[in-house]
Amino acid sequence: MKKIVSLSLVISLFLIGINSRLSAQEKSSLPLNLHGYTQLRFSTNFSNVHSFSLRRLKLWIVPKSNFSKHWDFKIQTTLTSLKNEAFFLQDVMLRYKKGPFSVKMGQFTPEYSLERFEHDYSLPIAERSIVIDRLIPNATLGVRDIGFEGTYKSPSGGFETWLGIFNGYGIKEYRFDNTGIMITHKTTFYILKKHWLTGYSIMYRRGDQLAVPKVLPEGVMFTGDDFRFNLFSKIHWSALSFQTEYFYANIKHRYADGYYFMGVWKKNNQSIAASYNQYTDLINETPDNPEIHLAYSYLFKGDRIKLMLDNGVKLGDHSVYDYFLLIQFQFFIN
Repeated sequence: MKKIVSLSLVISLFLIGINSRLSAQEKSSLPLNLHGYTQLRFSTNFSNVHSFSLRRLKLWIVPKSNFSKHWDFKIQTTLTSLKNEAFFLQDVMLRYKKGPFSVKMGQFTPEYSLERFEHDYSLPIAERSIVIDRLIPNATLGVRDIGFEGTYKSPSGGFETWLGIFNGYGIKEYRFDNTGIMITHKTTFYILKKHWLTGYSIMYRRGDQLAVPKVLPEGVMFTGDDFRFNLFSKIHWSALSFQTEYFYANIKHRYADGYYFMGVWKKNNQSIAASYNQYTDLINETPDNPEIHLAYSYLFKGDRIKLMLDNGVKLGDHSVYDYFLLIQFQFFIN
């Protein structure tokens, strides 16, 4: 079913692309904007891995500003070498906004964490921290979920809060007889004229025969309570910024956690970033050693055309291992 939906979406995007070549008068009749970007990547460990790949090609449709006073939507698909270069439908979201309140409905990413909601194309390091890719609510289950989420943003701009209710099993499968549920909550505070933001995220899920790859051992299914929380903070001043997050998961009375620190210097068309990442899972066979990154980016046209070099290495008890170099070229296609 999802393959059919994805194919329909690709056809729609193609037709919109044709429309974009029409006259200005004809284009103005379609109240939609098509956006997209791609990331081409080469990675090596200077030993037995030397690989070119398409890290991601993202395409999404959103309405123009004159579409509606209160309604908007987003439809997004992605293609990546990590998924055999097959299109995958990510977001089908409808939102209603009025004053400081808004409500989302459909398939989208539940609000949780700080870095998870920093766009892929704006990341100063090639990938998000491993703990985010493991311990956000649906990290290994497709990231998105299907449900509703309400938002309140204070008129003063001092804080923003979200509350959502979802199926709780991600988007890699669909269940007509699901008995589970997931509730999420996040609050962000903006301090010192928004130079400092800090906050927390909470999730409760009643799991129903749920596998959680890369957190629980392969083949293990659990039914029961899954409670998680996250603390985050980010300070930016002039060319410098620093952010950190802590994640904790209690999955049926078994505990996983992790954190990261990241500092970034960005000025004019250059960026240098360094990060330290620690993640402890519930799989005895996997090492829980930290990972560090040092990355340099040259922004030819902001994030629209960007070249990145990212070095990563893991820290053992008395050694370093799994060093790799990653070169990534990014450009927007519209």
